[in-house]
Amino acid sequence: MANTDRDKKEAALKELRKEIEIKLEEQLPHLKKMKPMQDTKTEEEQREIDEPTCKNVIEALLFASSKPLTVQEIKRVIKGYKPAQIEKMITELIDEYEKNSRSYRINEIAGGYELSTRPEYAGWVMKLELDRKSRRASLSALETLAILAYKQPVTRVEIEELRGVDVSAVLANLIERDLVEIVGRKEVPGRPFLYGTTEKFLQHFGLKSLEDLPKIGEIRELLENSINADELFKTEKIVEAENNEKSTSEPPADPASSEMAEDSASESVEQSKEQ
Repeated sequence: MANTDRDKKEAALKELRKEIEIKLEEQLPHLKKMKPMQDTKTEEEQREIDEPTCKNVIEALLFASSKPLTVQEIKRVIKGYKPAQIEKMITELIDEYEKNSRSYRINEIAGGYELSTRPEYAGWVMKLELDRKSRRASLSALETLAILAYKQPVTRVEIEELRGVDVSAVLANLIERDLVEIVGRKEVPGRPFLYGTTEKFLQHFGLKSLEDLPKIGEIRELLENSINADELFKTEKIVEAENNEKSTSEPPADPASSEMAEDSASESVEQSKEQ
């Protein structure tokens, strides 16, 4: 009985909806149900770029990416191409690099593709990286040496508070070069080592004693007189000294030239203090 009543109600509702639709069409004949627009273009017609350009885009994506790219990731960027077509173009790029003996190649890694240099050129790339690291290490050593020279005896922690970075490796390098040595321990909990400069440090920079280091006030005066910072702090003399090309037996002909390294070092300390 209950099912019969429910069926009657549903039938009545259907009839009511039909009557409403008929009346709406009679009163508003210009309104019709709009069907959703369907894109009838084929995948090929949806392409934004042609195949040669697509291959260049794939190459650019592999070059710019910091990790291997999958075919699906490339497909999301390039519309209108199937995965098989993208793989075909990647294969063509691999063949082109091989045929033209390029210094780089495309490797298939972890389900994706990555552009990298060939192993036979690794030595040259390593030279560039070592040169960059060497330059950064030299500047770091100079800044650490400057702080140490002006504030000695000083602990490693005190140097790090001024520089804001770990200096363990830099200190070890300076000690190995005999420019810095352990001069004692600080009477505080833990009794950390105190570091100071050596006689070789004085010889290295052409100084009679630590009193010959440029005064902070002198450096400030030079800056106030608009001395070109690039000229003032250029590191040619320092690099020469590190390569043992600077004579340690003869006094410098020009005091300003002989103290260029100290000027650069003391400026780092002054900036640290002002901060």
